[in-house]
Amino acid sequence: MKLAIIGSGPLAILCAQYFDQIGAEVTLFQKNALGGNLRFLLDHFPEMEVSYQNQIKTIKSLWDENITPVITALEEKNLTKAGEVLRVHKRFLHPSETVSNKSRLHDLFRVIYSVNPKEAILKQLEENPDMFKQLGEQVMNSLHLPVESFEDFDIVIEARGWGRPTCGMGPSNAMALNENNIKDSAALFYEKDIFLKLTFEGKKHLVLVGHNETAILTLLKCKEWIFSNPTHSLSWVTHLPVSEKLDNNWLNIELEKLLHYSQSLFDKEKIEFEKKMHDWRDLEDYVKVKIPKPIEPEAKLKVFQGYDVTSVDRLLDRDGVFATIETPDFRDYAKTPNDLKTLPAEAILIACGVELEDSVAKGLQVNEPGFYRLEASNLTLGLEQIKLIEEKLLAYFSRAR
Repeated sequence: MKLAIIGSGPLAILCAQYFDQIGAEVTLFQKNALGGNLRFLLDHFPEMEVSYQNQIKTIKSLWDENITPVITALEEKNLTKAGEVLRVHKRFLHPSETVSNKSRLHDLFRVIYSVNPKEAILKQLEENPDMFKQLGEQVMNSLHLPVESFEDFDIVIEARGWGRPTCGMGPSNAMALNENNIKDSAALFYEKDIFLKLTFEGKKHLVLVGHNETAILTLLKCKEWIFSNPTHSLSWVTHLPVSEKLDNNWLNIELEKLLHYSQSLFDKEKIEFEKKMHDWRDLEDYVKVKIPKPIEPEAKLKVFQGYDVTSVDRLLDRDGVFATIETPDFRDYAKTPNDLKTLPAEAILIACGVELEDSVAKGLQVNEPGFYRLEASNLTLGLEQIKLIEEKLLAYFSRAR
């Protein structure tokens, strides 16, 4: 059985190991370095705790003990292939077409992927410098465009995770009004780009949209920046109640600690403000005109639960970006039903998840036999899904002996 796995994250890696061990001929297509979101978490939150096979482990220990050895084994066996998978379809079979007296598995899956020929050539040049003289500079300069290639498989498993297109910041994870026009600007950051591309330099106000693991990790990333300067603030917009729990208990605890710290700091500032106001009111009128009225404090971390971002705009005469947020009349946990506000910011951080459906498998049937997706929210559930896929495959193929 020839099996393609699409993805570079931990689920894809463990899936490749699992099916290699039961005798499948595995090829793991990796767009980026193996490790995916786990490699990212290792760089930013190595102390984060996750559940794996009935154990609570830190990201660092999971990486060192469970993932790195698998990556090493896969690479030593040459089971990985660098390249971005562009689309998956049957070689010739159309979605509405059937094969007489046979299943759709009679026709193989064709995986189309993009490779950078220049990288391969440069690697060869390191090993054989004389090749450059034979190829010539003109040939080398023509290698900047990616080249499409393909390989055919019996079975395809997609496990891309963060590799999928990102959701919009609007209701139902659709694009908010005008979002599509400015989504590629320097003011909007989606999912992993929040950590890879966002810089805090020159920023005083940020807006975060979403309520998933990425959103909570973003809050933790921004924590030091939020409280490092009185002029800094972050507005968190979520259509869910803040009390909504995630699958990861470590994140739930860290969020609770952050919200408690923010509220405690704000309460302290309010007490100090009330004392200053009391002292200011007691001043003689001729003194009041010389001393400014104390400024009422604002929370550094502002939470807008029950709100959706309905539009986003940029203005010609003002810098930054402006998010319009609204609440409907049916969310009991929204403090002000039918409310509308505009939040100014230097950047909007969008953590609303990724699209599960996209154009990679557009040419296949909705439930195409032999094409499977791994969409688990954690590794434990992912391993269970891998075993379910194996059970389905055993209806078509038997284990290798």
